[in-house]
Amino acid sequence: MDQFVSIELFGQAYTFKASGEVSEAQEVADYLTEQVEKAQTAAESPNKLDSLILAALNIANDYFRLKRSREDLSRDIDQRCQDLIEHIDSST
Repeated sequence: MDQFVSIELFGQAYTFKASGEVSEAQEVADYLTEQVEKAQTAAESPNKLDSLILAALNIANDYFRLKRSREDLSRDIDQRCQDLIEHIDSST
């Protein structure tokens, strides 16, 4: 059974098929709506295209910040594991 999620932007409803869990798709749709609303509020003279572009830039910024954070965490974990291995090897 196909599951669909709806989102409303600029007074128009859009419906799309959820490729995974509906709750995750709805969370993404809600996040997009929130970002578009923030962009409209922040813009001096908001129009649809400007709001969507600003929202997309904000979403991309969030994505890259999280990606860098995950990469930093992964490097930190790798380094700690290597240090622990070296410590164990030197103790035996």
